[in-house]
Amino acid sequence: MTRPDLGEDATASVAATSADAQSSWVTLPSVQEDLPQELQLALEAFDAGERPAARAASTWLRTQAVAAFQTSRTRLLLCSGRVEGFYSLASAQVELNQRDRRRIDIAPVRAPASLVTWIAKDKRAEIDGKLLLLHAVATARRAAELQATSVLVVDPFDEETAIMWRERFGFRTSAEAKKPKRLWLPLQPI
Repeated sequence: MTRPDLGEDATASVAATSADAQSSWVTLPSVQEDLPQELQLALEAFDAGERPAARAASTWLRTQAVAAFQTSRTRLLLCSGRVEGFYSLASAQVELNQRDRRRIDIAPVRAPASLVTWIAKDKRAEIDGKLLLLHAVATARRAAELQATSVLVVDPFDEETAIMWRERFGFRTSAEAKKPKRLWLPLQPI
């Protein structure tokens, strides 16, 4: 079940979601003052686990996600008043090698991309983290209908996370010079 993004009626939407045993997606509002009490409590209770990447994601969601509204949109999966998981998307670019550019049929070295700035599931959630990624891909595909976006990219937190993205989800290594390298997936099947 999908509910509208948080806005003027945010308190009513979150209150309804809090009592709802079905999962609902909402977008964080643009200012801290617009967060309903129930949502503030749900954000504070979010715990992605003990790995360094998980701790960083939990901290970012609680302390910086609302402030990042100008550069990144954060979507929350809520169920029974708890944040089951979240992801945040932003516009970006990624440098691809010539073979990869041919594979997805684009000419520029730097491909337009949707960047998953953060993504994590609560350690107590029974959902598979793949659900969060699939929702992020669907959102990025909708955005690609409105602006040129060819790929979905992630900046791995560390090498352990980079391995997980490559092995579990099939992300490919970019031609970026930095380490760890930005990883990417085509938004459309190739």
